[in-house]
Amino acid sequence: MPEINRSNQPHPSVQAEVPLKVLVVDDAEANRMVLQAILEKQGHRVVAAGDGAQAVAAFQREQPDMVLMDIMMPVMDGYEATRRIKKLAGDDFVPVIFVTALRDDQSLAKCVEYGGNDFLSKPYNHVIIKAKVDAFRHLRQLYQTVRAQRDTLAEHDRLRQREYEVAEGVVAKLTHSSALHAPNIRYLLSPQAMFNGDLALAAYRPSGALNLMLGDFTGHGLSAAVGTIPVSDIFYGMTAKGFSIAEIAPEINYKLGLILPKGLFLAACLVEVDYATRRLSVWNGGIPEVLLYGKAQGGIRHRFASRHFPLGLVDSDTLEPTLETVTADPGDRVVLYTDGVVEARNPQGEMFGQQRLEQCLNEPAQADAIFEEITGQLSAFVEGGQQSDDVTLIEIACQGDFARDIPAESVKPRHARPATSWKMGVEFGPETLSRIDPLPILVQSLMEVQGLHQHKHNIYVILAELFSNALDHGVLGLDSSLKCNPEGFDEYYRQRGRKLAALTEGWIRIDLEHAATGPGGRLIIRVEDSGRGFPYRRKASATEANTAYHGRGIPLIESLCERLVYRGCGNCAEVTYAWNVGDGSVL
Repeated sequence: MPEINRSNQPHPSVQAEVPLKVLVVDDAEANRMVLQAILEKQGHRVVAAGDGAQAVAAFQREQPDMVLMDIMMPVMDGYEATRRIKKLAGDDFVPVIFVTALRDDQSLAKCVEYGGNDFLSKPYNHVIIKAKVDAFRHLRQLYQTVRAQRDTLAEHDRLRQREYEVAEGVVAKLTHSSALHAPNIRYLLSPQAMFNGDLALAAYRPSGALNLMLGDFTGHGLSAAVGTIPVSDIFYGMTAKGFSIAEIAPEINYKLGLILPKGLFLAACLVEVDYATRRLSVWNGGIPEVLLYGKAQGGIRHRFASRHFPLGLVDSDTLEPTLETVTADPGDRVVLYTDGVVEARNPQGEMFGQQRLEQCLNEPAQADAIFEEITGQLSAFVEGGQQSDDVTLIEIACQGDFARDIPAESVKPRHARPATSWKMGVEFGPETLSRIDPLPILVQSLMEVQGLHQHKHNIYVILAELFSNALDHGVLGLDSSLKCNPEGFDEYYRQRGRKLAALTEGWIRIDLEHAATGPGGRLIIRVEDSGRGFPYRRKASATEANTAYHGRGIPLIESLCERLVYRGCGNCAEVTYAWNVGDGSVL
């Protein structure tokens, strides 16, 4: 049954009529009195003016809701008065109804031109006056409602914009990396929305190797940018501890699998450049081919195709962490890009395409201007076109001195703990050696014990070189002379991978002993392996002035430490590293 309203109050669905304040403008007092009587009888309040100038002054003073305006008046006519009133009203809707005996089209058109909203003919008809006033009252209420909603939406938009700007600043700080600004790295980041679905991260490991990540989240804007926070946190945190990209990729995949909603994933490519060994390693999961430009070849010398699932799409057991590794020579360049580059369109709807991109590498005007050539041709191609996707392009140039000085780790100064004396030791068997790299965890533990963060780079390099020698030559029995050329270098690491996978025996023991010496200390590092050792007395002189692909480890260690000695049959190396508080170099 329909609801019956038994009270004396109006039904909630019926909005009570609101009285208006009406400005009546006419130079004839009789006309003003007639209109005033009609309007007041209808419940409205009336303000009267005898000419246009008085009307403008009354409007400023009284702020009426509606105006009934005569046209022909002394001092100022109704046209000019209406124009000024409309200007004073601004974006507030104040209806002006012209009250006139004129009937010609030109006069009526002029009323509209000066801002009039309707006409009321003389002599007056109270029924028509009520209908017009009620109609404009409802229209004014609707206008006020729409304006209030507009202002509310504008305020919400302002707050949302502010929140977006704050969020964008936070994301930018979390994903910022000074390594992207290294002189051998050039990049183009062109987001389609405020938040970039593309992600570019770069940082140096304590060993000096460069880790770089290029990612492309599905979608755009805030939803795509949400995942950049955990990804950048994992990438920078693990890189700073010395983990390789083969260990970083599964960790990011695991984290994204926990937090990302269904349908959102990260196509990503991780690149590792080891400047000391000239190794270039790539893990590609869903990003277009990474291209390696060879200076000697004058064009593309290798392609790193996508061989893995994107991150966050499959569980970690399914994700394959194996890397594709090649040697990189001085002058070579690595080019990474998201699909926004090749799918960029010109005003005619044509895509930039893979062929145009590769032509910039295979037919460069200058080998050191490949990045400028790609960006220049891309800009000229899409000029005037609408960007439909995030565009990211990165070039890593292998400098002329590929084994240049390794950049020192940028760490925020931390409170150094007082030097103390202590010992620790750990032994790794075949199962551990074949599956994980224990150095990052070991070095991080060492940093926490003694607080040697300013010396992390040096200590990591020493431990990495000693551990690598013990594993490769002691446990696996690999011969460095195989790395006499790029082909032999690649074969060396293929054999290394096969032997590691099949490893069933062997061990490496690391002993650390620290003694406090005033403001600093001396750290003794012993690395012993189960191998047969080597004739280190005969080899000592052969490492000087070495420019080959191998044999640089021992001179590097000796340049960083106070003393390096071999014991037993050469399968135990002992290093003494002397340090001082506030100094990142050896004593």
